[in-house]
Amino acid sequence: MYQLEVKRWLVQYFFPPSKGWKVCVDVDAMERAKGGKHPPDKADKARIAEDALVDMSVTIGINRDYRRADIVAKHPEKGRFIIEVEGDSSKQKEQAMYSALGQLLLMMDGKKHTYILAVPDDEKWETVVRRVPAYAMTALNLSCVLVSEHV
Repeated sequence: MYQLEVKRWLVQYFFPPSKGWKVCVDVDAMERAKGGKHPPDKADKARIAEDALVDMSVTIGINRDYRRADIVAKHPEKGRFIIEVEGDSSKQKEQAMYSALGQLLLMMDGKKHTYILAVPDDEKWETVVRRVPAYAMTALNLSCVLVSEHV
């Protein structure tokens, strides 16, 4: 599952604007399969995922406060969630996870937000995210979420 597809399903099932969530999703050119080398199906799948996000009334763009965070979801009762998303790509899964964790750490501002690393619901991704120590996740208010197109 590509990164933009993970974003789509995560928002649809966990942060739907129809349930009061205000969601901003950052989408870069590589996610849209522009520039570089990409599998032949990626551009079509990315377009479908981005169209679904727009149809849900998600804001596509850079978040004012958290800049290039992949997803910022805010709810009047449930708070703010800062989310980094990884998907299948040519990067090694471990390197992708390290990069996402570093990005999340740099966004932590001392406020009581929830931070999430979201990856495809896949056995290999699950193995990688299980390496994050539980005590670190608790201390950082961090969760790792496996995402699929099915709830």
